Amino acid sequence: MHRYNRDSYLGHPLRSAKLGMRYLTLPHYFGRVPPVRLWLRRFGGPRVLPDFACVGALKSGTTDLASYLMQHPSILAPLTKEIGHGYTQLWGPFFPTEREKAEVLRCTGQALAGHFDPALHDLLLIDNYRAARPEAKIVMMLRDPVDRAYSHYKWDLFLSSKDGLCVMPYGKTFADYVGYALEMFPMSPPTTLPSMPVLGTGVYVNAVARWLKAFDRDNVYIVTAEDFFADISKTVCGIHEFLGLPAVEPVRHHILNRNPLEFPEPDEDSLARLREFYRPWNEKLFAVIGRDLGWNDRSAPSC
Repeated sequence: MHRYNRDSYLGHPLRSAKLGMRYLTLPHYFGRVPPVRLWLRRFGGPRVLPDFACVGALKSGTTDLASYLMQHPSILAPLTKEIGHGYTQLWGPFFPTEREKAEVLRCTGQALAGHFDPALHDLLLIDNYRAARPEAKIVMMLRDPVDRAYSHYKWDLFLSSKDGLCVMPYGKTFADYVGYALEMFPMSPPTTLPSMPVLGTGVYVNAVARWLKAFDRDNVYIVTAEDFFADISKTVCGIHEFLGLPAVEPVRHHILNRNPLEFPEPDEDSLARLREFYRPWNEKLFAVIGRDLGWNDRSAPSC
């Protein structure tokens, strides 16, 4: 909210210094890791590559899913949830050491290192991870693309700060945002998330097909955000079993990374236009995975 309100930390130097020191010593990060932490971890000894990856599209609930999976005593978390690139040869400092993994194995009988990033469409990640760990398992989180688009819109406005509409005139209303996106597809109007086009991010079929081809269907486990939030325990324990781990009941917490701003409900016309746009793409996806996720039959959003 400080970022959204464009508040300056210069008026609170002691608070800034305290937060800065705390940030340097966090056990886990949501995004960017302080460079000094990565530099120091070069001296920790040989490090492992992840045994599995949890991927999804932006604004699909991957942060919450990752937080629940990291609760399992046999899963070793990376230093950050979002490494942000698919160059596996540069991943070393982000992951546990071989010694740390061996200690978890000794204590729990099993040990898996995980990679967590909403990078469903990242071709480099798919191909490089396949080359580095061809036997890895993939957990894939998918969300109804219409709901995801509305969440994308809200996040765009939050990241653009309270003055964002002055520099991002294409989002004054959700109807405007959707209209410009549909008009410009496959290009995208300027937003605060230029590498994540609002419509293209919700077209999953090509990326999913690539993951299935790279890692084999039996090694890919697909869950939907709708099923996850409807029954977190069942979804998380199902993933534990897929990974070959004993199911451990997750400790429930509030929804993470929730947009702190209040927004009006999306207008029905924009939702209908989005649903019509995604209908053929969804059908292709359902054919590829051999499963109808029910998105084309929905009439009400879950935003």
